Amino acid sequence: MNLKRKKFYEKGYTLIEVLLASLIFSVMVYLATFALDQGLKQYQGILQRGLNFWEDAKILWLQRSLSSSLDYYVYDERKKWWYPFFKGRVDLIAYVSLAPFSQESPVLVVLKKENTEKGYNLVYYELPVFTSTLKEIENILAFEEYKKGVSFVFFKDLESLNFKYYGYDRFRKFYDWFSEFEGSKFLQLPSIVKIEYIKEGNRNFLYGIINVQNFRKSFYNEFYLKY
Repeated sequence: MNLKRKKFYEKGYTLIEVLLASLIFSVMVYLATFALDQGLKQYQGILQRGLNFWEDAKILWLQRSLSSSLDYYVYDERKKWWYPFFKGRVDLIAYVSLAPFSQESPVLVVLKKENTEKGYNLVYYELPVFTSTLKEIENILAFEEYKKGVSFVFFKDLESLNFKYYGYDRFRKFYDWFSEFEGSKFLQLPSIVKIEYIKEGNRNFLYGIINVQNFRKSFYNEFYLKY
């Protein structure tokens, strides 16, 4: 009987062995949880830095696109007048740029304010123009054919989105801010485009400085009149 009890006890584990095994298991679980937590934090940090980098890159690229605006002269058959194409409204900016997102240049760029269920999106559209006439560009805008080209959303779910234009008023002979700016009216491009938007309660401003102002081309109407 004593021999049987001895064999039975030899097959089991002592309390110290059980406690030691539990301690080792707990330490392993803690280390694994700690490693997972640290890995997730590092991943979130990398992801956040990546998102911030992309946001900054988009802003810089948009500013480059605006600063590379071309004074693309078109002829208005109705007014019998040449002027640089630019259309700036409260909900849309259309211009010709030499800094395309794709490889083809020049391109007609359309920055559009589009309504969503959560607010507004700032959407970028791009379509090659090459030697398009004013009528062809107007048809592209009227029938939204620019949507057939490259497009992507710059900013999503904005609480507000507004466009402003700073340029020279040749009638009043001084610079000012305008809510609308048409090349057909001002006979030149604006000097600055301001995009104001509110996201997550924060008001932000994005400025595009347009560097090309070739005043020599204002003589187009003297040298290239069509009859």
